Amino acid sequence: MLLLLLGTVTFHEISYRQHMIFSSNLFLLIFLPITWLVFIALKHWLRAYRAGAALLLCWLLIASLLFYAQWSTRDLGVLLFVVLVNWVFAYLVSLFGSRFWLPLIVVVNLAVIGFFKYWPLAQGDTSTLIITAGLPLGVSFYIFQAIAYQVDHSRGVIGLDKGLYFPLFLCFFPQLIAGPIVHGRQLIPQLKKITSRPIPFTLGLSMLAIGLAKKVLVADTLAGGVNAIYAGTYGENSIVTLAAGVTYGTQLYFDFSGYADMAVGIGLLFGLKLPQNFNQPYNATSVTLFWRRWHMTLSRFLRDYVYIPLGGNRKSESHRLANLLLTMGLGGIWHGAGLQFLVWGFLHGCILSVEHLGRRHCGVIQQRLPRAVRWFLTFTVVMLLWIPFRANDLHHAAKILSGIQTLPAVVWPSIGSVTDLISRVDSSASSPETVLFCSLVVLALVATRPTSWRWALQASDLKRSFTATLLLLLVLKTLVDRPDAPFLYFQF
Repeated sequence: MLLLLLGTVTFHEISYRQHMIFSSNLFLLIFLPITWLVFIALKHWLRAYRAGAALLLCWLLIASLLFYAQWSTRDLGVLLFVVLVNWVFAYLVSLFGSRFWLPLIVVVNLAVIGFFKYWPLAQGDTSTLIITAGLPLGVSFYIFQAIAYQVDHSRGVIGLDKGLYFPLFLCFFPQLIAGPIVHGRQLIPQLKKITSRPIPFTLGLSMLAIGLAKKVLVADTLAGGVNAIYAGTYGENSIVTLAAGVTYGTQLYFDFSGYADMAVGIGLLFGLKLPQNFNQPYNATSVTLFWRRWHMTLSRFLRDYVYIPLGGNRKSESHRLANLLLTMGLGGIWHGAGLQFLVWGFLHGCILSVEHLGRRHCGVIQQRLPRAVRWFLTFTVVMLLWIPFRANDLHHAAKILSGIQTLPAVVWPSIGSVTDLISRVDSSASSPETVLFCSLVVLALVATRPTSWRWALQASDLKRSFTATLLLLLVLKTLVDRPDAPFLYFQF
């Protein structure tokens, strides 16, 4: 099958890529196959001679650093600095306790994020683009992993790991640049048994293929229409406002959940299981449930390392509400330096607080609302709140939202415009009506199907292999004519 895939693109089509993202030919046809084949050969050799796993771990670490270095050698220096400093501090905590050293390393880690993410804002640059902000790729994710490791280590949940376990835990390339946020207690025990762990090849390949299809065939296809809406191409009215929320929410979901599926699939190809990050979030019937299903590893991090240490729900009701607001506000700031991110997180915190009060004081009335009504209200609120998240700033967000009060003449998308959006592969813009219609159709189809992980687990090896082959061929054919696009969460 590998030869078949290699035959679908030419060397010229591979060599022009500037960066090696998961949905690029350079990654799919050169880096990943070579890394995996060397890994398999080393694993069989080590098992045959009953040798230790050091050589295998070393190869994965080298491959991960090479994968990251092709983005930026400066970014690689930041990553190596974080790895070294955190390993030293973990050793100091083991020797002298956590009372002084744990708060200090947490401050150091947060200072790294603060310096790179927020210094452009201090200089008056409010752009959210990663290129102008100078943000090292994936820094928000691997810094949170480092903080979680330090806290767990200080609590005795995980011991001090010598050798290559800790560096590889932070640098493992499938989850390095956009998560999921993996804990040391989840990954390091697997790394210690890597030579004996099975390789679920068809399961991993099918997850990789599904993630690629989400990203390339759905998210990137909607990108042109979404960008045109936020560029102000169509003015402001209720259709444009709804399209701004729903189409970006759809693009973001398929882009980010696609990356998460790819990360899980690639991890499985090396015998390592990474956590799931999405569980049909747009099926949620409350914002509380939405956050239990959307970017689940971030939600758990905020709960375990921010909300609960602040007191969680152990104190008075007013304290709980304040903790919710603070936690969600911090979650918003984590995404970016712009004031719109703080407002987005704060508004989610307000809604979570209202839902909590409603369950406590009006629980019977709340539960009597039909499920369809609760879903519709949740879906509408979540989608509209994506507008300030995507907008350039609060003024831009307010301008788009102001269109909700203007009712245009209803214009249904033509069959030709829909089929044109589906068939073409250049990511050019379609009308708001077209991308809104296609987004709703795609979301409706996904809502009736199991998650990628659940489907892949239940499917037979034959079904996985057939699906993976078909999707990979479609993706590679699309990439021949369309430049690969960075993942949306790279900017965070």
